[in-house]
Amino acid sequence: MQATRLLHQQVICALLCGFLLTTSALSLSGQTAYKGVKTPPQDMTVDGSIETKAYVRGVSPSGRYIWAAYYYNQAAYVYDTELKKCIWQKSDAGSEIDLKYVSDEGDIVYQKDRTTTFFISHSGQEIAITSPDSNYPVIEITGVSQRADRLVGNMKPQDPLQRDVRPFVANRTAQGDFAITPLPIPAEDALGGKPEGTSVLALSPDGMTLIGRQVNSDSYYPRLIQWTIPEGELVSTGYTFPGESLFFNLDKKKPGAQPKSEDYSDEQEWERAYDAWEKAVLTYCKKPMLDPTRCYYSPSTQRILFATRQLVLDQESGAIDQVLMPGYWDLREQRGEVLTKYEGYTATEALDDGSLLCIEEEKSFYHCYRIDPKRDTKENFALWIKQHTGIPMEDFYSSDDHGELILGWPSISQDGKTLALFGPDLSNPYLFRGTYIQFTDPLGSHTAVQAPLPAQPHQLRVSSEGLLEMPEMAHNQITVYSAQGELIAIGVISPSGHYQIPQSSLRSILLIHIVSPLMGASYSYRLLPRAN
Repeated sequence: MQATRLLHQQVICALLCGFLLTTSALSLSGQTAYKGVKTPPQDMTVDGSIETKAYVRGVSPSGRYIWAAYYYNQAAYVYDTELKKCIWQKSDAGSEIDLKYVSDEGDIVYQKDRTTTFFISHSGQEIAITSPDSNYPVIEITGVSQRADRLVGNMKPQDPLQRDVRPFVANRTAQGDFAITPLPIPAEDALGGKPEGTSVLALSPDGMTLIGRQVNSDSYYPRLIQWTIPEGELVSTGYTFPGESLFFNLDKKKPGAQPKSEDYSDEQEWERAYDAWEKAVLTYCKKPMLDPTRCYYSPSTQRILFATRQLVLDQESGAIDQVLMPGYWDLREQRGEVLTKYEGYTATEALDDGSLLCIEEEKSFYHCYRIDPKRDTKENFALWIKQHTGIPMEDFYSSDDHGELILGWPSISQDGKTLALFGPDLSNPYLFRGTYIQFTDPLGSHTAVQAPLPAQPHQLRVSSEGLLEMPEMAHNQITVYSAQGELIAIGVISPSGHYQIPQSSLRSILLIHIVSPLMGASYSYRLLPRAN
């Protein structure tokens, strides 16, 4: 989904004009140990100098490689976090270089001049990936599997003004090249009419789940689409529509295709048909609707992140404003929500604890916040990192003219332990510097542990089978002892607040200790044996 993350330089520069930037250089403290941090904020350099020509675009699954590209500057590079140096750079004058993906082994996928896509294996073999359809000769890669043996993307017409595309999956052959197979396309759009376009946007690390988007004939009323490739197979034969219940009243009848005036004998007949169709659309579609251009995939949490939009009439000016609201769909749990309370935000990443990283676009693409749907809270992402690690973020990152810390558009590795971002250079807001932080555990895995425990102790609730149920204690560490102090079990209470106590121990007096080690808060309980 890296292709959807391209940000227009002119827009960003305009948004940066109001920033009040500090002028101190980024100085790393190699001797300081921060809580849960493996590598403190680290600049990425090319030939010993900080690279300021490209945006950070992604992180390899293990966090070893970080890649950056921005085609207006004809630059792309790959940074090795183990060697702490740039290992690959491409800068062609007059060419647009768009680096798409780097695997853990160092395989590279990049696009040149928006027309030609190349795959460079870690052994050095370079292959041009070409379209088998002469009507759609342009190849755009939008997702790569962890082992780089499967790619997904879209075949496009040569004319960039033609919006119709052909989604595909490409599997690597024994010869090292890629065999492209088109994906099945739904025959009707979300309303029951003829779709304008169906595109694939992302691929899960295991290469089995493909995420895409489909729009109707006027590029609106979008919906998510999912293809699944069974293990041992090379291509999907069907599709589903994840999260449809968030955007449509599925118990209602589909409105069907939008009536066209040329299909009716007179204008009044067409107007009546159109009015009836419009009423059916209002009944079938929920508000807000999915935004067709803001959709991302989080490989570390298997969540689809997006923005919804609602059109609002400005009573004073008569103009129609677009109000964004963040949302998500969890592919593993098959659930999601639209956070209508948080107007103006776009969800772009997710953390291990289920919280979302959201950008407040009206301020800039660097104003990042952590929104926790469970607790209904929002906080500056930089301050959240400082609170939970001790890193003095104000020493590393800029502030806006209101003194609020700003971080660049975040990318998180599949293992959740490497956070990469880019932001305005501390001395020149029109240049971009890439930085990263590495953690000892997946980012957000201890968030609930670090949160204060309830002010008042709660009664222990245990079923006859030994299932502990304490939703308010979710994510906290739990230790079970015998009355004599013998360790029986140790673990973590699940996100839903459950923990299974060994049934063989239920006939004895048990001592239970629940603790949040990073906050120092703890509770102790005494569980009496159950009667026969």
